[in-house]
Amino acid sequence: MSFITGKYVHQIDNWMNGVPLDREEMTWPKRLNSAGIPSTMLGKMDFCGEYQDGGFTDHKILRRRPAFDSIPMKKPFLPRLNNYSREDKRRHLVMAGTRTEEIISDGGFIGERDDKIGNYDHDRIVTNYALDYLKKKGVKDKESPWALYIGLLQPHWPFRVPDKYFNMYYPDNIELPVDGHFPNRRLHPALRNFQKGLDLGKVTDEMLRKVIAAYYGMITCMDDMVGEVLDELEKQGMADDTYIIYTTDHGESLGEHGLFYKVCSYEGSVGVPLIISGPEIPCSKSIDWPVSLVDMYPTIMDMAGLKTEEDRPGASWLSLVKGEKHKRDDYVFSEFHGSFFKHAWYMLVKGDFKYTYYVNDRPTLYNLKNDPHEINDLVLNKEYAGILKQFNSLLLKIVDPEETDLRAKKDLGLIGPDGEDYTLTKTFEDFK
Repeated sequence: MSFITGKYVHQIDNWMNGVPLDREEMTWPKRLNSAGIPSTMLGKMDFCGEYQDGGFTDHKILRRRPAFDSIPMKKPFLPRLNNYSREDKRRHLVMAGTRTEEIISDGGFIGERDDKIGNYDHDRIVTNYALDYLKKKGVKDKESPWALYIGLLQPHWPFRVPDKYFNMYYPDNIELPVDGHFPNRRLHPALRNFQKGLDLGKVTDEMLRKVIAAYYGMITCMDDMVGEVLDELEKQGMADDTYIIYTTDHGESLGEHGLFYKVCSYEGSVGVPLIISGPEIPCSKSIDWPVSLVDMYPTIMDMAGLKTEEDRPGASWLSLVKGEKHKRDDYVFSEFHGSFFKHAWYMLVKGDFKYTYYVNDRPTLYNLKNDPHEINDLVLNKEYAGILKQFNSLLLKIVDPEETDLRAKKDLGLIGPDGEDYTLTKTFEDFK
């Protein structure tokens, strides 16, 4: 919801996956449509509830996420309470490997069988949708402007992939995770609580090999599908004058620091790929500058020759990649108000350093240049007191961390009628 509106989470109050986007919020497909540029969405875009189109002219969605019954929630959002755990996360590790080929799905949610087949069917169907779209566009109307969003699920858990891709990496063509301890006593207290909530139990090297091989395989499988789309774009004679943005919404810790899943501020979770190509975009050029998914909105506006509203915090990537003077800030901000964390966290990356502020707990500070695996927390080193102060001042210019945390908790039913903060006083069992 952030990258389709170009706003931070605390600006739109989309605290969790089950919180629907306000229909009044402007999105980049709405802006394109108003300018006479049709937009199509194929596959995953995590709208929830009744509002599914997000302003796209046309859309096809195979998996639809339900919305919470009400906002503010009448019952507490249990995954943020103490003692909460997810049994399905260990199951994903145990079942990692090749998909069950005899089961063919329609790409939608199919209950427990999802763990056996993974997300291949969904992505195959969505890729075919995209190929059909481009073929029709090439025949009927390839001269006028258009926008196509393709939402593939891979390499998302469950960790299942066709044999061909799994066997490319299993058992030896992988790297075991850095700091992969289960449990990991060196983690920040909030992250230890996260690891406990994952309820992974004993994780063996053999389990890790299968999970990582499946994950690598899903990336390669998805890459092949993206290749099909690019080949079709070329075949239809539209490749030279089409902008392409390749990115994703989150990463996967994949065992690093003893964690799986996303939701934390380690690089494996928050660092996502970004590749851009198109007219006047330099080839094979790497840009070392912090950017964010909130930049997607102004970038698309720039590509379409439209102006971006003043209330969007991001900036277009085009001038940055062309080596021109640009307005992009020299920092990246991220925030989280969801599962496994009793309180919100806020991350800032600037220069060589990453700072994460945890409400009701101490922050963390890592030098990403000297310590890319984020092993040595510098927060208690007096030498970095000045840097910590600078980061804290920058954070307060962007957001009020405590006020925002409280607002999110109220919407998620975690503040009682008398002001009691259930994340401090209650456990998961109290509401079962």
